[in-house]
Amino acid sequence: MDLELSGKVALVTAASRGLGRAAAEALAGEGVQVVATARGRDALEELGAAHGGAIVTEVGDVTDPAFPDKLVQGVLQRFGRLDFLIANTPGPPTLRPFEAEEKDFAEAFDTVFHPVVRLIRSSRQALGQGGNGRILVVSSTSARAPKPFLSLSATARSALWAWCKSAAPELFDDGVTLNALFAGPHATERLAQVPSSPKAVGRPEDFGRQIAMMCSPSWRFTTGTGVIVDGGETRSL
Repeated sequence: MDLELSGKVALVTAASRGLGRAAAEALAGEGVQVVATARGRDALEELGAAHGGAIVTEVGDVTDPAFPDKLVQGVLQRFGRLDFLIANTPGPPTLRPFEAEEKDFAEAFDTVFHPVVRLIRSSRQALGQGGNGRILVVSSTSARAPKPFLSLSATARSALWAWCKSAAPELFDDGVTLNALFAGPHATERLAQVPSSPKAVGRPEDFGRQIAMMCSPSWRFTTGTGVIVDGGETRSL
C-alpha cells in the first residue's frame, strides 16, 4: 500500500533510540526526508549513517526553550518545507505520588509538556503551508490510565493531552491535524526502567509504521484523537 508520503519532510524529536527512532526509520522507509534530533550524539550519528541521506541529524536538547524554533528554522532553510512533526520526549523518572516533590513535577513539565508545546508553536505556520500537515505526539498510556509508579508521566502527559485537544480545532483550520499515540510497553530501553512485568510487549518497528500510516492523506479528517497502542493493556472505555 502506497501511503503517499514520498517527498515529504518530517521532523522527529528524541529520535536516537526507542519509539522515536522507530518513527524516523519507518518514515524514511516510505520516502520521507527525515530530520532526526536527540541529545545523544553517538546514537544519533549511527542512525544517520545507517540510512544515508534519508535521515539527517541535528544534535540538540528540546528542553532548551530556544532550541525548537532554531530547529524548525534549520529544517526550512535546508529543505524549504516541513510536513510532519513527530513530537517525542524522554520519559520522566518513575516515582509514586507521595515520593515526588514539587521540583520533580516541575522537571516533568519541563521535559514533557513545555518542549512539545514549543515545537508545535514553532512549526505551526510551516506545517500549514501545504494544507495537509501532521502533528503526532508520542505519549504514554499513563496519560489515559495512570499507574502509581508513573505519577510524573501521568500528570505531565495528561496535561499535555488536554492542551493538544484544545489546540486541535484551531490547527485544523490551518490545515494541520494534531493527534497522539498513547504507547504501552514496547521493547525499548525505557521498558527496563519501569517496575512492571507486562503480559505483552510491542515491537517498536510496528509503532513506527503506525506513525507513518497516520501521516498519510487518508488521516486528513482525523484530529484531536488519541490512539492507544498497548496490546489491550488499557481496560478503560
